[in-house]
Amino acid sequence: MAASEVRIVAFGRPERDDAVSAVLSAAAQRGARTRLVTSAADEDFATMDHGAIDWRDVLDNAHWLVSSASTSLEGTSPRYAWGAAMTFGELEGARTVMLVDMASDPSRLAESWGAVIGRIRQVHVLFIAPEAIDALSALEEVSAAELLQSIRHRSLVPHVCTYLPNERVALVEHSLGSVSVQTKTECQPLEWLAAFLCELPSAGPGQAGVEHASGGC
Repeated sequence: MAASEVRIVAFGRPERDDAVSAVLSAAAQRGARTRLVTSAADEDFATMDHGAIDWRDVLDNAHWLVSSASTSLEGTSPRYAWGAAMTFGELEGARTVMLVDMASDPSRLAESWGAVIGRIRQVHVLFIAPEAIDALSALEEVSAAELLQSIRHRSLVPHVCTYLPNERVALVEHSLGSVSVQTKTECQPLEWLAAFLCELPSAGPGQAGVEHASGGC
């Protein structure tokens, strides 16, 4: 499957200044078909009419639904939309990608992580932003080196991953093992995630497929 055949839907801020929009932008540059779902032009995101979104239509034939943990903190209405998107994604066959990023107020990481845990069974790819690893490790009471594997074993999410740009290393814990791949060039973590999402549908679920998808930054 070529990247141009991969369809990615994301729910995020209308300003496109958040993590999910960065993933969409990088995926679009690779040829993927992308769509941002957000509040209407005359609405404030925090008080948007979440019931006006036809998720069944939006997610029709989508491979991936991208959301971020910090979006769950944006207000009651976005939080409802955030949850509804994952529920409909599960029904429509779109696999949820959850970015665990740092909120603008770092002290609210526990709150956003708690929201993710409440939906963890609906997540197919859990991406831990490198800047959130130490804080999340402290919350989970495990070392940073053990974080991905610990979350994978406890949650059974099919793919738990991160990308360390200074080392150019992608780390993926998945249902069949562990992958550590050094990319040929340094890229930003969300660029790596976009490449991973573009490659994984055609690479296959096995160890070799995950390794191939992990190295295409």
